[in-house]
Amino acid sequence: MDAQSATPTENQPGIKITTVRRWTFRNSLELVNDSSTGPDIFYLQGEWRRIENHGPRIVSILRPDLGQMFELNLDASEYTQMSYPPSQELIKKLFEAPPMKMPSEGEPAKPTFRIETVTKDTGERKEMFGYLARHVIITQKEIPLEGSRRQAQETTTDGWYIDLEAELHPSLYSPNLPSLYPNLANGKLPLLGRVVHAYLSVSVHRPGKEPEPPEKPEFIDIGEPETGFALQKVGISRGTVRLPDGSTRETEQRAETVVTIEKGTYDVALFEVPAGFKRIPQINRNPAYPNSGR
Repeated sequence: MDAQSATPTENQPGIKITTVRRWTFRNSLELVNDSSTGPDIFYLQGEWRRIENHGPRIVSILRPDLGQMFELNLDASEYTQMSYPPSQELIKKLFEAPPMKMPSEGEPAKPTFRIETVTKDTGERKEMFGYLARHVIITQKEIPLEGSRRQAQETTTDGWYIDLEAELHPSLYSPNLPSLYPNLANGKLPLLGRVVHAYLSVSVHRPGKEPEPPEKPEFIDIGEPETGFALQKVGISRGTVRLPDGSTRETEQRAETVVTIEKGTYDVALFEVPAGFKRIPQINRNPAYPNSGR
């Protein structure tokens, strides 16, 4: 690959953000799943960026000073390389939402269930990693309405949030990237600091039966939506599932996220392709594992 000469960036203060997530899922009879993912690690030093993702161990590196982006598979010692800034076509895919095609035939004339979100700032504050964090509890209820086939569900998220500078958010692309393309996003990441409602509805069509119309949600927000960066949060979802025999079973899912922030100056090697790595056209993000049969 091309020589990656050192620049003053190597002496600039940087930041490291580490994220670990854990899930547990249980029903009224047993613990079904207990798993964790991570750590996912983000480094920022000057304009240099590095993101490490867990399983498979994929690393993305951004080097604006070289006009290049790199993607590495650490397990296979392989990498890909592409020019930076990305092409106009790629930027459109990243920052322009595709037109949404809504179903027409069979769609209910009115909402069939309500998603009600209540956001409450407890008023508690504490310092975390040099930031003033606020304690916020978010309760989201899914309430079936007339004609709904869904079961009621409730999720409570208890978290500590900070106002993290936009340029420090764990992303390979700088929030100023769209400013290179004046007709896109007004120079800002479209969803940063905004609350957007989205819902995926799937309709099942069984042979010999009329297709079921998709469910239609309505959204109600109570309180100021939280748009900060979560350092700690625990979400607990409780609901009921209906089994094929018609019986029901209570379920509970717990999702925990823990983030740590460290500041320092990091080794230049973190932002370079290691010696001996082979350049290939495309990284395989779903490699076959031993004895997996894939």
